[in-house]
Amino acid sequence: MSQSDLARRLARAVDPSRGNPVAHQLVEQIWLEVVEGSIETGQRMPTVRGLAIQLGVTPRSVKWAYEELERLGVVSIRPGEGTFVKLAPASDEDRKRRRDFMALCGDTVANARELGFDVDELIGALAEFREVERAESKKRGPG
Repeated sequence: MSQSDLARRLARAVDPSRGNPVAHQLVEQIWLEVVEGSIETGQRMPTVRGLAIQLGVTPRSVKWAYEELERLGVVSIRPGEGTFVKLAPASDEDRKRRRDFMALCGDTVANARELGFDVDELIGALAEFREVERAESKKRGPG
């Protein structure tokens, strides 16, 4: 599949007017297409700037999405060369697990909003939980 075909598909799937950030929508859509085999291992992704222009979003959103996908092991960012898919299609179980996780994230955001908190406050609270877990883990030591 060509980069322009991929960009057109992503443009249809990503909607800046939705409640969740464009970068998160990109991560989810690209991840789904990789695990379903629509985007093949080794395929070069559109450039950050090119995809941002086609989607009508900021390059920062696309850059964040690519960096998150790299952190998740889906793509490899090679400076000066581009961003390439490195993850092989996932099993049905992995795809279901990811869909369930994303649904949990959506429900958590909705619940936080019902309580009067925004996504940034939720992320801050999660970061605090992570720091507490790390501190407790260090106290316990290895093993």
